[in-house]
Amino acid sequence: MKGILVLILAAAVGYVAYQHVYPIVSEALKFEKHQPKPVEVAVAAPQPKKPEVKVEAPKPAPEPKPEMKPEPKPAPTMPMIPEPPKPEPAKPKEGEFVAPVFPPIEEAVKNWAAIPPSAFPRQVKLKRDLQLQMKIGNSTAATQVKAGGSIYAVGQEGMELLVSPTDTSPMRGKVGLDDTDIKESLTEVYERWKVARTETLRRAHEFKLAAAERAKNAPPPKAGAVANAANDKPARDADGTYPLLLASMKSGQVTEIKPETIKEWGETQLVDGAWTVIVKYETQTMFGKFETEAQATIKNGKVEKWIYTGSGEVVP
Repeated sequence: MKGILVLILAAAVGYVAYQHVYPIVSEALKFEKHQPKPVEVAVAAPQPKKPEVKVEAPKPAPEPKPEMKPEPKPAPTMPMIPEPPKPEPAKPKEGEFVAPVFPPIEEAVKNWAAIPPSAFPRQVKLKRDLQLQMKIGNSTAATQVKAGGSIYAVGQEGMELLVSPTDTSPMRGKVGLDDTDIKESLTEVYERWKVARTETLRRAHEFKLAAAERAKNAPPPKAGAVANAANDKPARDADGTYPLLLASMKSGQVTEIKPETIKEWGETQLVDGAWTVIVKYETQTMFGKFETEAQATIKNGKVEKWIYTGSGEVVP
């Protein structure tokens, strides 16, 4: 407590001395009384008004133009060298036989969608085990046929075969073409048929050449024979047909040749004392329609026979 009083007393003495003693001493010693410097207040200079700047809405950036690349220059092309012309097939010599060109079997059977009816009935083998439903009238029977077993194809419906246990059985079932060997079987038959057909046409060609040669080199007939031959010569109508030959067809003397199937009527030729006429006609085979030739032999004012010009066999 005493210490606090001493401090207060010292502070009071100091204050009195500063207020009353210090000015006298400072004046005697030429001290300048400390005065606080005036505080300079910086007044900001008025700033010029900034002009109002109107900010326009930014314009949309123009779409970048596609870069125009220089067109590539075409590479220098080599001069076109014309292909050498394909050699033309050699023209047949006069009187030379030209073998026919046959279409593939797929074309003949319309890609297997129309096998000719003449191909049936035909025995075929199954390629896999099949459970077949056979119908006869209103009755139905099931039968199991193992792969490799045989069955008779008796007809076709679309891409299926009508099959039967035998070629004469009235029972009917259906099986897919590809489940049997009918394609392979008919292809083999077709290849053999093409060879036989070509040979038939070759013989027919040779027959015609030989007949023409015989007619050219035949000794002149006697006067009486000429008169008889002239009387026997078949008449020919303005449309090129021969009434005598048409009558032979209509009477059933020949059944394979029909007036509506004849494509060409040949000229009459006198051979070995008889008149002959060769006709070209269309015949139906297992693999479509083809042209063939037959010869009618006329003697004593009637048709004696019809023969194939190739083989000399009698036409049924």
